[in-house]
Amino acid sequence: MSEAKYFTKIRTVTPPSSKLRAEMSPSLLSKNRSRSSIFPRRLADEFVGSRRLRMPIDFTPEDRIVVYPYFTDTLLDLMRADPAFPPVELKKVLRYVGEAIQEFHGKGWLHLVTDATLGDFGIAYKQVGATALRSGVALGNFMWRSPEGQTASVMTKASDIFSYGLVCIYALGGGDLLLLEDKQVLAELAKLGISPHEDILTQHFAYFGPVNEGLLKQVDSRGHSTLKKASATAELAVNTQPELRFEVWGKDLGDAALDMISGMTNPDPTARLTIDQVLGCSWWQEPQETQNQVEKH
Repeated sequence: MSEAKYFTKIRTVTPPSSKLRAEMSPSLLSKNRSRSSIFPRRLADEFVGSRRLRMPIDFTPEDRIVVYPYFTDTLLDLMRADPAFPPVELKKVLRYVGEAIQEFHGKGWLHLVTDATLGDFGIAYKQVGATALRSGVALGNFMWRSPEGQTASVMTKASDIFSYGLVCIYALGGGDLLLLEDKQVLAELAKLGISPHEDILTQHFAYFGPVNEGLLKQVDSRGHSTLKKASATAELAVNTQPELRFEVWGKDLGDAALDMISGMTNPDPTARLTIDQVLGCSWWQEPQETQNQVEKH
């Protein structure tokens, strides 16, 4: 694809070719300070014996410190350290992540931000029935939030699916299209009065489609103007650069991956695939030699 310039005209990114290392070592321990509203023993009790979820092994209630098995690397660090890891291992890790989300969702829990660090349940939430989480604050890393999550008004299991879709894009070589870490870029955005989360939100609308009624119905009215403004700005960019759409540059991944990830990143939370549907997609059964990545052109 040709170079994709974002709506700010500051950030110019060409998708790289990147792959994933799958090895993680749980030989050490790490400590994480837990919010008082999350009782770590409840997580540990509900998911005892889990093969996919990193559960706390100890905690001190008075200090709200949770002890976890320690991983020497995150997904983000691993991909930066080894951009040529075998595709079979890449796909295996993505599958394991999906199975972990399936296990979590199956017992009524929301991860809230599935991102390239993975494994941190410090802001996890136990649903009561189908009740959405309305926290009033934007939770987690802004680069991996769903559109509804950016408004700080509502999050559901569908919000986890959107974030998981971004993780898939990241792992399949599109990391530079998702990350906003360059200090110079952040400084230039600040000069323009554009916050990082506004830039990311606009970027996602440019990639995955405009705001729609399904999304607006899920979000408190106070968040409507933010969504509409970001969507309108994104559409102006797409009108002159149609290659910004994921349906264009995502073709490098093959039809099955494109269909799966498109279903995960639909702006309308009610139209996104469930985790069971994601794991049932044909991409997981494709022969390894047909696995593609976002490539430079």
